[in-house]
Amino acid sequence: MALTKTPPSSAEAEQTAGFWTRHTATLVAAALYVLCTAGVLIGSWVACEHHFIYPLDDTYITMSMARNLALHAIWGVTPYGFSSSNSSPIFPPLLALFYRLFGVNRFTPLVLSWIFGFATIFVAERIVARFFDRKGQTLVLILLVLFAPLFVVGVLGMEHSLHVLFTVLFLGFFLRDSLDEPPRDRLWQLGIVTAIMVAARYEGLFFVLPAGCALVLERRWKSAFAMSLGAALPVVAYAVFSLAHGGYWLPNSVAVKGLNIHHPGIVGAMLDALTRFRINCHDGFELPLMLAGVAVAAIALLRKSPRQAVPLAMVLVAGCLHLALAQVGLYYRYEPYLFAAGTLCVCCTFPALRRLVSRPVFTTAYFMYLISAAAMLMLSIAQLHMLPLISRNIYLRQWQMGRFVAAYYPGGVVAANDIGAINYLSNVHCYDLVGLANRDVFLARRSGHFTTQFIAEDAAAAHVQIAIVYDRWYADPPPSPIGGPSLPKTWIRVGRWNIPDPSIIDDHVVSFYAVDPREAPALHDHLEQFAPQLPKVLQLWWH
Repeated sequence: MALTKTPPSSAEAEQTAGFWTRHTATLVAAALYVLCTAGVLIGSWVACEHHFIYPLDDTYITMSMARNLALHAIWGVTPYGFSSSNSSPIFPPLLALFYRLFGVNRFTPLVLSWIFGFATIFVAERIVARFFDRKGQTLVLILLVLFAPLFVVGVLGMEHSLHVLFTVLFLGFFLRDSLDEPPRDRLWQLGIVTAIMVAARYEGLFFVLPAGCALVLERRWKSAFAMSLGAALPVVAYAVFSLAHGGYWLPNSVAVKGLNIHHPGIVGAMLDALTRFRINCHDGFELPLMLAGVAVAAIALLRKSPRQAVPLAMVLVAGCLHLALAQVGLYYRYEPYLFAAGTLCVCCTFPALRRLVSRPVFTTAYFMYLISAAAMLMLSIAQLHMLPLISRNIYLRQWQMGRFVAAYYPGGVVAANDIGAINYLSNVHCYDLVGLANRDVFLARRSGHFTTQFIAEDAAAAHVQIAIVYDRWYADPPPSPIGGPSLPKTWIRVGRWNIPDPSIIDDHVVSFYAVDPREAPALHDHLEQFAPQLPKVLQLWWH
């Protein structure tokens, strides 16, 4: 297989060839994408006892927000008021538009995310066609499907596949400019692509910073301005909208799950970022491994061909910023845009690396690429097995919680630490113990006042009836950033669902508390009445 740019002599043949011949690489990669996503969906349907269940509870948060936006013009997880509960300023309105046109249903998010993943293959084809012959294109696109991995983000029903798509479009500007052709300023295209990339997920800003530096160094002021304007618009617009409704300038999920500054001053913030960097490297070694190979190649090319080193440097800087400020892990949910970007940039700069750098440096980079590729391939294969089991997790826990609330507290006041399914399946008044849908809890977390006493007093003031929680999340000190202090002793634990299923990850027990002691007898009766409707694997324990 020749990994070389298509020679000019074959360009006319490419134009006259039939559609199937010209797009063989794309069709092969698309077929792999279809097979993988179909396998995941069928496996999930079987694992969830013939129910269609998403592998993330957060998908149901997005669906709840889109439904409320479509039907009630409310930006929130409940129809009763504003809540900044989703990371993406653009995906809930997009989903709401389709809900408005075709009605609220469980499958629209899947269709959208799958289409965005599918479109990524065709966009990537236009980029790699400039660098490789047809066989090379096929290999690169297959690697993109497996390493991004597109078949994961395609079935999440969330904004991640949209983010991957526009990250690839964004990188396309700089990969094209890395060729010997003079760079062309495509101002409005660059501005729009940047705006949608950032609006899809704020991690898009991690690419804007190194890209802006590269444009400034090349004195391409108009492109730098267009890109910066595109990046700023969604952030500023959402900040104004959220602040006007009494929210925070960032989406709550970004603020809660991102870097939290625990030490004062610039030095303290840097120490916190380094701590997050270290933890993320431990939790998800595949990304640091990929970045190490990218760093070797970027440094080697920087001396020989600076323009061709720019895309690699962008991936390296964006990856380091992600490790220091954001999250990794959790079933390939947060890093796909980086894996997609890294795969494309490494492949597209590979011919130049082989041609321009010394043999020892090339061998080192090539060896690191192989190790990184092996790690990502193993993890991708694992995801094909794990995703149906993760959907079963949601089915046995959050979906059953949602069914229970819909049956007995459809308009009640319920506290929970997983709020997606319970809000999607009912119009519950949600007291979110994580803070994604509760302003008071969010502010208490940000200010360091999220204590047992605060929970007791604030839940009482909100007239919370019951709480459905994972006890393992609550202790002094809190066991995780999204956990909390010990639950109030005044809360009466009435019953528990024990889930002795090998597919369950972490929390095998779901506890039901009567926050209002007067609710305890009714909660006991409801749990007893609902028990026969539970999957057989669930066990009802009292107290």
